[in-house]
Amino acid sequence: MRSRKLTCASINFIVVLLSQSVHSQLQVGFYGNSCSLAEFIVKDEVRNSFFRDQGVAAGLARLHFHDCFVRGCDASVLIDSTPSNKAEKDSPANNPSLRGFEVIDTAKARLEAICKGVVSCADIVAFAARDSVEFVRDTLLNVQKTLLVNLVEHIYESMTLIFFMQTGGLGYDVPAGRRDGKISLASDTLTNLPPPSFNVDQLTQFFSNKGFTQEEMVTLSGAHTIGRSHCTSFSNRLYNFNGTTGQDPSLDPMYASRLKQQRPQGNTNPNLVVPMDPSSPAITDAGYYTNILANRGLFTSDQTLMTNAATANQVNQNARSTMLWRSKFAAALVKMGQLDVLTGNGGEIRSNCRLNFVSITFIVVLLCQSVHSQLQIGFYRNSCSLVELIVKDVVRDSFIRDHGVAAGLVKLHFSDCFVRGCDASVLIDSTPSNKAEKDSPANNQSLRGFAVIENVKAKLEDICKGVVSCADIVAFAARDSIEITGGLGYDVPSGRRDGKISLASDTLTNLPTPSFNVDQLTQIFAKKGFTQEEMVTLSGAHTIGRSHCTSFRNRLYNFNGTKGQDPSLDFIYASWLKRLCPQGNTNPNLVVPMDPSSPGSTDTGYYVNVLANRGLFTSDQTLMTNTATANQVNQSKRNPLLWRSKFAAAMVKMGQLDVLTGNVGEIRSNCRVINN
Repeated sequence: MRSRKLTCASINFIVVLLSQSVHSQLQVGFYGNSCSLAEFIVKDEVRNSFFRDQGVAAGLARLHFHDCFVRGCDASVLIDSTPSNKAEKDSPANNPSLRGFEVIDTAKARLEAICKGVVSCADIVAFAARDSVEFVRDTLLNVQKTLLVNLVEHIYESMTLIFFMQTGGLGYDVPAGRRDGKISLASDTLTNLPPPSFNVDQLTQFFSNKGFTQEEMVTLSGAHTIGRSHCTSFSNRLYNFNGTTGQDPSLDPMYASRLKQQRPQGNTNPNLVVPMDPSSPAITDAGYYTNILANRGLFTSDQTLMTNAATANQVNQNARSTMLWRSKFAAALVKMGQLDVLTGNGGEIRSNCRLNFVSITFIVVLLCQSVHSQLQIGFYRNSCSLVELIVKDVVRDSFIRDHGVAAGLVKLHFSDCFVRGCDASVLIDSTPSNKAEKDSPANNQSLRGFAVIENVKAKLEDICKGVVSCADIVAFAARDSIEITGGLGYDVPSGRRDGKISLASDTLTNLPTPSFNVDQLTQIFAKKGFTQEEMVTLSGAHTIGRSHCTSFRNRLYNFNGTKGQDPSLDFIYASWLKRLCPQGNTNPNLVVPMDPSSPGSTDTGYYVNVLANRGLFTSDQTLMTNTATANQVNQSKRNPLLWRSKFAAAMVKMGQLDVLTGNVGEIRSNCRVINN
């Protein structure tokens, strides 16, 4: 009991120290009023990513370190390179070793959906690093089993509490209020990040330049207890240490032999990796210091801590007391998170963590240039100012209940605009005398999201009766769905009015089918004013959502007169699809994800699948049969940000197809029914 009381007292003392050390311009609970869910959402994204890949925790902690030590904690490490500038993330010190960018992107997208322009990328990185440290603890395997058995989304906070209690880990508050930087230069990493070859004096001096004591340097070095390293970072210690010695004599021979098996001499594969702490690579413990005492520090910069009496004593102390090290580590992370921060009016709040202000401005200009002269951004500013907020709120609530609704709303917008223009004719119900668009074979069963539009419309009619068109609601909802699933946000020009005609027969010649080849796709998009490149870009919408088996079953069992299975379909993928869609099963409700690896994320997984012959539809895989479209598939796969930018621009353009404005059409009071 006494030791338990001492531990609690120590924790309380450290928490006081942390509170006292908070930068005067940063505050714990900074988003309490402006975006109260900020830290919860970041933690939720880290948790989800951690259970898919435990290694992401070390990646996020390292991402925070590499951000703060270069230009301060300003999220400059997240900015993408441009043709005229090589950014930090692409420097040799960071590429290909840094990871976790997609976790930050997804958290940012969710936060932009509910608190647009409020939470900085720099604070998201700081929160994510803290959460990563909390999620890797001593009883990891037992906690995972407990969580997997008992995990219920609505009691997540309780599970987090159980996680904390079982592990005895030390959480810490993150003071926030950082703003994002606008500059990211690969050259800055050369003098601001310590290489793995540093000796103890170089490390001490380097950390001192950043305001850290030698003890804090040793403490922060303990982050190497989790994660992995590329073999290129330490191979010189195995085979070419100096002119007379092939192997570093300070390296334990048995450990060196194991490393040589994992990284054979002459193997130049840059993706070979080994765990930093082989005994517990996913647990934040004192294993790093135990390894150093046994001459099993992976880097020169690790093992060098034993060459100095003071640092060697600190290594011994940390190895003996994991709890003490964790406490000091938390305090050092809080201090690191305040390095050269931008606050107040400094920097900016990026809407996309990968784009600085200049890049975003360029894209916005492109989007604005394409705006139809009869549509306007902010059309309802005076007549119904809350419209976009209400749409976003309903979409978000629907998405929380059913992630698949996002893909449904995007498809609804597409199916509306390609038939009679963006006039909400796809929402109109059939009557005894007329079969409407929604009941055509092309739409029936596959379209969804109608209830979301109805819910929005009902709310808007209560506060702005007869003002907001159903067509604009569909356009707003599609944009919000893209944003909430990780796509690039964009402004939606509005002022559309609703059509009065809806014919199922119109879908036959206006909507592409899953069996279309590349020439047919190019032609149908050209008729709508889209280039072939825009067609390939919009096809990427198949990265989210699901498809009924009936839409691709012929590729599995009845491709043509001589072949049962489409030969262009990857064999393993086809076998998986056959298990989900058994031959002879006539259930029309059987569905599969369009992108099995990330069905709820607007990312470039679609293009990765097409390149691997795992395009679900003929109309997907056909993009590889044409040189130009195949090149565009490759380009989109290699540059996710470029694709997201082009996709946003194409969606803005699509939303202007044959719109009704002015006095044409009507503003329906019920989106399902034409006004009397």
